[in-house]
Amino acid sequence: MTAPVPRPVTAAFWCWVAAAVMLMVGGMIAASVNLPAVFRGAGILTVLAGGGLAFLAGRVRGGDARFRRAGVALALTVVALIALLSLMGIVHIVTVLAIFPLIAGAVLITRPSAAGQGEPS
Repeated sequence: MTAPVPRPVTAAFWCWVAAAVMLMVGGMIAASVNLPAVFRGAGILTVLAGGGLAFLAGRVRGGDARFRRAGVALALTVVALIALLSLMGIVHIVTVLAIFPLIAGAVLITRPSAAGQGEPS
């Protein structure tokens, strides 16, 4: 029988899944508009970031501590990237709203009750 997954890990997983979906949807919208290439490039970049975050979120739920740290690093990097891109005005509003679940997931996964999740049983 497998050990139950702690609640902060489950909550962080769903926050990161929601953020990944929002990043991909906002990125696809930005990539499909008929505007200069910088908009499409920013859209493709956010789609790739959302895909990477979804991959890491799945691995975190599986229990590997290395992916937990990588997920936090990617989430905070994406938050900084979206902040910079939004100052230039080249991201979609759905992408900007993805900042909130990204930060929430990063905070939840670093809680002490989630820290023991990555150890093999």
